[in-house]
Amino acid sequence: MRSPSAECVEQLKATVPDRVHLPDSHGYRNALGKVFFPDAARRRPACVVEPASASEVATVMAIAHRTGGAVTVRGGGLSSNCVADGAVILDLSAHLHTARLEGDRVVVAGGATMGTMLDALAPADRVVPVGIVRHAGFGLATRGGFGYLTRSLGLTIDHLVEVELVLPSGEILHLSDRSTGDDADLWWAVRGCAPCFGVVTSAVLRTHRFGPVWVDRMMLGLDALAAYFRVAPELPRDTTMGAVLGYSDESPGEPVLFVYTVCASQDETTIASARTAASGVAAASKSVLYRSEMSGRYLEGLPEFTPPGRGGKEPEPIRLPVPGEPRGSFFGKAVFTGPTLDSDIAEALAAQIRGAPTPQCRIDFQHSGGALADVDDTDTAFWGRTGEWNVPLNAIWSDPYDGAACLSWAGGALDVLAPHTIGIYSVEVRPGFPETGAEISAAYGGNLRRLRMLRQTHDPRGVLAHYPL
Repeated sequence: MRSPSAECVEQLKATVPDRVHLPDSHGYRNALGKVFFPDAARRRPACVVEPASASEVATVMAIAHRTGGAVTVRGGGLSSNCVADGAVILDLSAHLHTARLEGDRVVVAGGATMGTMLDALAPADRVVPVGIVRHAGFGLATRGGFGYLTRSLGLTIDHLVEVELVLPSGEILHLSDRSTGDDADLWWAVRGCAPCFGVVTSAVLRTHRFGPVWVDRMMLGLDALAAYFRVAPELPRDTTMGAVLGYSDESPGEPVLFVYTVCASQDETTIASARTAASGVAAASKSVLYRSEMSGRYLEGLPEFTPPGRGGKEPEPIRLPVPGEPRGSFFGKAVFTGPTLDSDIAEALAAQIRGAPTPQCRIDFQHSGGALADVDDTDTAFWGRTGEWNVPLNAIWSDPYDGAACLSWAGGALDVLAPHTIGIYSVEVRPGFPETGAEISAAYGGNLRRLRMLRQTHDPRGVLAHYPL
């Protein structure tokens, strides 16, 4: 008896032959080689399909639904869940990657990156708040979207006006605030949990007129971490103060605290207040290794959210991989914490980063609060509106020998943060780990039961089962 995946691939080859890349073909290797997440790029999907329209996406989904196949979706390619062994990859990035401004709205195809969207808005001096890197796609944007403007403007999902969604059955829906009945439930669900329900082939988002933002960057000793935890929650909502615990060539062998303060207001008094707050954090350290300030266009004109190198050398921009190049490994988690991080946590986290197995390991503090809480936890599927920080933990290694130590290190960091953790960012929840069940509960909280009932209704055959819920 042939497997469901084999039957699915055969029908795809017969129906959309020009879009299908089979294992070991150039198109297959090239598509996998461009996936950002190293472990995902090493998986063995049944085939890669590069649709050029929503109707072709619908055809793929209908075939998978009929044959018992599974589908994953590649937009920006930053997610571990965009590739799965034995599943069909829908690679939206190949053809569905455009963005255009229409009045004060932007229409974005499902395979476009957030950088592409911002580029379309730049000539009109308009923005949508997104994450901290340009490469993210709609998989991240429809599950939240934390960045430098979260405190002042909210999450990316808070700016969705309309979504074109292809269900696992192949049905194409247009969802918005005008949706009623079952469609209204799906409109609620896609704002925080879209990959579990269908394929976003296009979306319309509200935009904001926005000028340059002011940025202050400091590289300090770890002794300033407690001051950072104290100062950041007190800032007004037009100012965000993110941070990284990591390593820099400027401080060989000793980790640093990198503080990245962004002011969304162009008012000089407000900027002066933000500068004073940053200086207060700097005054708590005996070691100020670097400090600079600038203004730039969001997001392209801003420096990386990474500690500078020796002599203040700018870090290399995060780039997409080149097919065939050597790849290391990455393990990430992201938790939400409240404003209660204190000196005891600062001391424990300082010890944790000093014990990192590789200098590529880091702990980020993406500052939120503010406008994040303007929407209630139950108004959309996103859960975690009371958080003050989104804290990604990134364990990164090149030598396979370091893998076990890096996983243990990441677990230790999570343990340190556990007393203050109020939720988990769903973008880092992956199937197959012992902790997956508990993470799903923490990621969706009081919304989980409703989401699971909707999924049972719309994907009873598990076409999108590789997205955990």
